[in-house]
Amino acid sequence: MSLKAIIIGGTGATGRQLLLQLLDNDRFTKITSVGRRPALNGKENDKFRNVIVDSMEDLSSTEEHWLDNDVFFNCIGTTRQKAGGAKGFVAIELGFSREAARMASLADISHAALISAGGANHKAWAVEWLHPLLYTKTMGQKEETIVTEYNFKTVSIFKPGMLIRLMDEKEWYDDITDKLGIGLRVDILAKSMMRDAEKAELRKEGMKVQKYTGNSLITKLANS
Repeated sequence: MSLKAIIIGGTGATGRQLLLQLLDNDRFTKITSVGRRPALNGKENDKFRNVIVDSMEDLSSTEEHWLDNDVFFNCIGTTRQKAGGAKGFVAIELGFSREAARMASLADISHAALISAGGANHKAWAVEWLHPLLYTKTMGQKEETIVTEYNFKTVSIFKPGMLIRLMDEKEWYDDITDKLGIGLRVDILAKSMMRDAEKAELRKEGMKVQKYTGNSLITKLANS
């Protein structure tokens, strides 16, 4: 059975790797990236297209592009610094995720997957000035966008540890993961998301939500 996928966060480290692997997978026959910038340097073909928007806060104008898809991948990810502070961080991680989940649900997309983090808890107490707590709560709320807020037949949450981003532009933690030999390469995370989407239709009844916590479990899925 062929699959069609739509993705947000396609210009990021994991999203870019996921797009490349989906393009190389014959089972995925159509791939759409929605974002403020073109993914894969704007290179498109019969299988892949970019949908560029001015803002991710309201995606109503992109409704037609969500239709006739089977899988929704959320690879959105940012840092407090890149987002310009706590409010910007929440607006991107949660706000963009919620709006995209709304569009995917309206289009009756059956499977949704996103990247979260270990310890994420939407019920956690948090304040803007203490980022570890804000991060924990925001990631938990992000998960809820596809678990409870909007309806999907199957849902997958990926909760990796430190990531090796494979990007020219490095963050401070990239040097740490490189030197210590720890972390999960984003191409492995991307492959696990793709493998999971291929198998989602085979889940038994009552197994709507699947969570993959930790780098070893995610790596095992990628190699399956």
